[in-house]
Parts: sequence; C-alpha cells; structure tokens
Amino acid sequence: MGLLYQEAVKRPLLQIALDLIDLNAAIDIAIKSVKADVDIVEIGTPLVKSFGLYALREIRKIAKDKIVLADLKTVDAMALEFNPYANEGANAVTILGIVEDDIIKDAVELCKSLGVDLVVDLIYVQNPVDRAFRLASYGVNIVNLHIGVDIQRKRGLSARQLLHEVEEISQSDIIVSVAGGIKHADIDTFIQSGAKIIVMGSALTKSPDPYEATKKAVEIIRRRYT
Repeated sequence: MGLLYQEAVKRPLLQIALDLIDLNAAIDIAIKSVKADVDIVEIGTPLVKSFGLYALREIRKIAKDKIVLADLKTVDAMALEFNPYANEGANAVTILGIVEDDIIKDAVELCKSLGVDLVVDLIYVQNPVDRAFRLASYGVNIVNLHIGVDIQRKRGLSARQLLHEVEEISQSDIIVSVAGGIKHADIDTFIQSGAKIIVMGSALTKSPDPYEATKKAVEIIRRRYT
C-alpha cells in the first residue's frame, strides 16, 4: 500500500486537479495550492497529454512532500505508462474501471512492485458499486467516483448524483475518491457520506485566488475532520 492509501485511511484528504493545458498556469496554481497545504496535487489528464513526464518533473519539485497523482486514465500498455511516472516520482496513477478484469489484476500487481497506489476511475461504469466491490476482490483499494466535465456540461450533473454510491462503497474497506464539479459547500456532504479523497478542479483552479480557495477547502476539512 502506497502513501496515498496510508494517508487516506487516517483522515479525509483534499486533491487539486490541475486539468489544464497551460503548464505555466499549472505550475503557478500548484505553487499556491502547496502553500495552502493541499494534500494531493493531481497532474490532470490534459496536462499529462500536453506535457507528459516534463509536467510531472516540474510539479514534483513544487509539491515537495505532498502526494502527486498522475491521472493517466490508462487503458492499455500499462507498464509503458506506469513505470516512467513511478520512476519520476508519482505516488499514484489511474486506470479506467472499464478495462478488463485481467488487466486490472495485472495493474494491481505492477503498482505493488513499483510502490505506487493504483486508483481505478469508475467514469462511465454503469454500476460503480458492483464494479468497485468486484475490483476490491482483485486487490484494488482506491476507487474514484467521477462525473466527467462533458457530462456535467451537457446534462447539468455533478458528483452530488453519486452520493448514494459513495455511501455504499465507503461502508467497505475501499477508499472512495470523488470528483465532478465539487464546490466548497459540498465538502461536508461528501465526507459525511464516506468519501476520503475530495477532488476539486475548477472551484480551485479557476478561482480569482487559487491560494485562498485552496486554503478555504483545506480549512473545512482540517477543522472538522482532524
């Protein structure tokens, strides 16, 4: 079990999602969020696709002792994707939950050997509760319940539609991460429902003051749950 899992079992964590294609902007926000004491800095998929390992190296230097997650959303050739990110300092990587079971099993073993956490993103999974429990039987211990940004825009949905699933899955030993349009006012609701990792993107990254926005979210979590 890697650092992400070890910390998440202790208390709820705040993750900032740097879903950007401007590396300079991502670096600036990362600096501010780390100063505000965010727990996890996520190199979002757009940043990974735009700048790859270079983005990881730059964010890793800024993150210092913070957890760094590379949101690779891997579906194939996992060794080719996971190995370089683990070697460059990522503490956790992601794979999509729609991937076949045998591949997930191999991913679990690979991440154990690399000393990084595997987070399974359940975006587009039709029955995330059943899938989460099935994955747990293969050794998966962190899942991300996730409503993608395009679905948020098209259907007016947010992660609040996942509260029931959060509650069900969190009754097990699985660490639940939740993402999808989460605002400061939602933090308490998700944590009370059992989420251990709160992923916030635009509420922090598009704020006029990312430092203050991150600090506010950190204070909500630390004040009430530590």
